[in-house]
Amino acid sequence: MHMVLKGFVAAAMLAAGMAGGTALVAGSAVAQTSEMHTQGRECRNLGKSNKVFDRNYYVYFETNSSRVDPKYQKDFERIVKLAKGQKAGQICLFGKASKVGDPKANIELSRKRARNVADGLVAAGWPRAQIPIVAEGEAWGWLQETLTWDSAEDRRVRIRLSR
Repeated sequence: MHMVLKGFVAAAMLAAGMAGGTALVAGSAVAQTSEMHTQGRECRNLGKSNKVFDRNYYVYFETNSSRVDPKYQKDFERIVKLAKGQKAGQICLFGKASKVGDPKANIELSRKRARNVADGLVAAGWPRAQIPIVAEGEAWGWLQETLTWDSAEDRRVRIRLSR
C-alpha cells in the first residue's frame, strides 16, 4: 500500500507538470503560478550545471506565516556572496505552503513567503531584478506511512542559484 500511494502521488505530480502546472487529485485542485522579477525570464537553472548551481538552500516558516525569521539574514548574506563569487545570473525562489487551509490562499501564502525571502536577499546586496519567484502553492508533504497535512518541510522557500 505504501508504494502504491507513492506511485499515485508521483503520477499526479507528473500529470501536474504535463498539464500546465495544474492537477486534480482526489477532488482537490493543486495549482502552480509564477511571477517574474526578471525581464520575463524564468529561472534558467533547469538542468545540471555544476555542484554550486545544483544545490538548494531552504528557509522554513511557521504555519500560516510569511514572516522570515531574522536568523536567516546571515544565510542570505552567505548565499549572495556565493552567487556573486560564482557569477550567478539569478537567485531563484520557489515558495511552498502546507495543505492546511484553502488551496488558493496557500498559493498566495507561498508567494508572500518567496517575496519576503527576496527582500532578505535584496537587503544582503542582490538585485531584485535577478530574483525570479515561483509560487508553487501546496506541497505534497513528506510521505511516510500517511500524508502529512502540516509538515514543517512543506512550509518553505527553496533557494537555488542560476546562470
